[in-house]
Amino acid sequence: NSLTAASLLVFSLLYTPCVAAISAVRRELGTGWAAGVALWQCALAWIMAFAVHFIVRFI
Repeated sequence: NSLTAASLLVFSLLYTPCVAAISAVRRELGTGWAAGVALWQCALAWIMAFAVHFIVRFI
């Protein structure tokens, strides 16, 4: 349905970018930062997609 599609779109907009971007972060800041950035972006994307789904569902 459209609610699921909207949540998926939000997740897709915010999740971890391509491998080249994470590789550039790794090269510039180190492996720990690259892993942290990837995990943070996935967590943020999941939280925002869940929030959109929750808010729209109960409005």
